[in-house]
Amino acid sequence: MRTGIKALLVLATALAAAAAHAEQETERGITRNPSALSDSELDARLRFLEERLDGGKKFTQYWQWGWTAIYGAGIPYGVTRAVTTDSPNSRVQHIVTAAKSAIGTARLVVWRHPGRHGADPMREIEGGDTREAKLARLEEGEALLKAVAERATHRTSWKSHAGNLALNLAGGGFILGFGCDSDVLESVLVGVGVGELNIWTAPKRGIQDLSDYETRFGMKTASRFDWAIVPTAGGAAIQVRF
Repeated sequence: MRTGIKALLVLATALAAAAAHAEQETERGITRNPSALSDSELDARLRFLEERLDGGKKFTQYWQWGWTAIYGAGIPYGVTRAVTTDSPNSRVQHIVTAAKSAIGTARLVVWRHPGRHGADPMREIEGGDTREAKLARLEEGEALLKAVAERATHRTSWKSHAGNLALNLAGGGFILGFGCDSDVLESVLVGVGVGELNIWTAPKRGIQDLSDYETRFGMKTASRFDWAIVPTAGGAAIQVRF
């Protein structure tokens, strides 16, 4: 049993380390030549970035710290139940609950949502209203916008959902090997359900914010191409306009 617990803890550490590494690899900036921007263009970008980053701040904080508290509460709950129960089989199930909660908490603590502070990291850059300070704020704001958008893509990534399923199946396998077979289905279903709720309730607006930013400031067009079905002499055809 101790070997199984150690394996789950190792998995938690690996997930946390991978999340931290992914966060560090985020590229900075979107504007290719920011120094060429006029003062009015620079100010317009900064206003947009602050407005959109601040717009998602409150919900992101609710999600980040709310889920951290939920998963964190599962650790003492599982440990307490494991210590106080008289049933060895139930003890295994509660140990798994505590271990999965520890993994969820570690992931949220290490891989904190980049949008939880809104545009505060931009405003914290010193230098007043000098152009150098504004350019530094632009770089910081664009990096944050990209990071928030990237984080939002994890809601629909198959890797996120597969990882959730794999973790709970691993916990179910541990129960199957050391506990009661009848507890496996409950543990897996509850764990998968909670994990999916965590994934799908994550902030999603970053994707649209990034798209709006790139469209508004000429980094891409609103649509790469248009298409329509048009009548022809022999029937109909698809017309594509780039």
